[in-house]
Amino acid sequence: MTPPRPPRGPRPPRPHRPSPAAQPGQSSQTDQTAQPGQPTHPGTLPPARRIALTVLGRVLPSPKSPGQDVQAALDVALADSTLDPRDRGLATELVYGYLRLCGRLDYILAQFLKNPTAVPLPVRRILGLAAYEILHCAKVPAYASVDWAVSAVRKAGGKGLSGMANAVLRRVAADPGAFEEPGFYRRDRPSEVVYLSRAFSCPEWIVSLWLGACGPDETRQHLAAQAEPAPLGLRVNSARPEAQALFDALAALPGALYAVFPTIAVPTGTDFAAAGLNLPELLASGALSRQSAAAQDVLYRLDLPEWPEPVFDACAGRGGKTLLIAEAGKRVIAADMHAARLAGLPREAARLGLPPIAAFRASATKMALGAPVGTILLDAPCSGLGVLSRRPDAKWRRQPEDLAGLTRLQGAMLEAAYANLAPGGRLVYVTCTINPAENEKAIDRLGSRHHDLILDVEASAAPDPILGETFYGAVLRKPG
Repeated sequence: MTPPRPPRGPRPPRPHRPSPAAQPGQSSQTDQTAQPGQPTHPGTLPPARRIALTVLGRVLPSPKSPGQDVQAALDVALADSTLDPRDRGLATELVYGYLRLCGRLDYILAQFLKNPTAVPLPVRRILGLAAYEILHCAKVPAYASVDWAVSAVRKAGGKGLSGMANAVLRRVAADPGAFEEPGFYRRDRPSEVVYLSRAFSCPEWIVSLWLGACGPDETRQHLAAQAEPAPLGLRVNSARPEAQALFDALAALPGALYAVFPTIAVPTGTDFAAAGLNLPELLASGALSRQSAAAQDVLYRLDLPEWPEPVFDACAGRGGKTLLIAEAGKRVIAADMHAARLAGLPREAARLGLPPIAAFRASATKMALGAPVGTILLDAPCSGLGVLSRRPDAKWRRQPEDLAGLTRLQGAMLEAAYANLAPGGRLVYVTCTINPAENEKAIDRLGSRHHDLILDVEASAAPDPILGETFYGAVLRKPG
């Protein structure tokens, strides 16, 4: 029997988020100078572009590789480089911006190529990165983007291809407004799935999944969110006496998007110094932490203050949610299958002024806690389709056949959590995906096997135009 679902009340009111001037997918960040990282002599690829192309080659899947995690690949590339801060920022913007929009960019470029598939992959990637600059980096002159790209194509593919690159990119730069019109992506009267995939740069299988699960209106909202950068999420350390004053100062920042203690969301690029706030110092002192606002929000929507102790964070990862729970005054224990992910937890707890947090390596499918616990947080591995704005590589690396294995893993974790839950305890299940099979249906399957479970709270995976990311969550109670 499926556990009874509580009525879904209205979500707390959120502040209005002004509609951005940019089209879906347009970056909120631009170059900080007209031509950062320009070559020191002819034929030299600008360093930020060189780093970006290197990282994209490692991240995007190929017949030889499933692709690497984008942030890990970018961290390695930047650590090995001598880029100045502006070029590091540009390289990061180019990598993430291109990954968000490369499907759309490929379609745009294909309209100006006689045989797109005949163009070598490295050349297509150079063209795509330059097209991203032309269309979405307003402070970089179009001629500068064309210039470095033509030079790079000449080096990669010869003079003939460089002439093609010059012609194609000049056509892109000639009328950028044309690519903001829906009709551009409907030229050949495609199906709705194909149109949405092109216009919002998202694989067709994800578009189809969302249309079936959410309907057309919500699907468009999810697609628009995943094509834009997520806001900067901050968490005020609620264990500090100055927490409320700091929260009030952050909430008063011009353009603040969301402010519900202890969570703040502001646009990327917000000028903290203009408001008298030293962000690096606040982070270093432990008064503040970076964390997705949506990831924080879901825990409070799931009644975090009411969770019985101790709280066992069974898939703690690097400990973002673990630390939030500890700051909220809860006794928390952390575990993860990968010990390396937990390595920084003692350092982070010390930065925040928290007592040491017990942490150990363990599989969430084989919990052996010794005694039942009051609350088990299962922040489960999932397809990540709700956080594509922050992890855009996932939509190109993830495949539809991955979903069945993930649902089996989630089911095994839920069973293990149920077995280790004390009578009266709470099982808190969280994902960052938009897929009923990993969300509501996972809870239904567990409830059909354990009729005593009661669904206390459910946070649906509804679109969030302010936070730009989507999480699902549920709290199950074990009678006793």
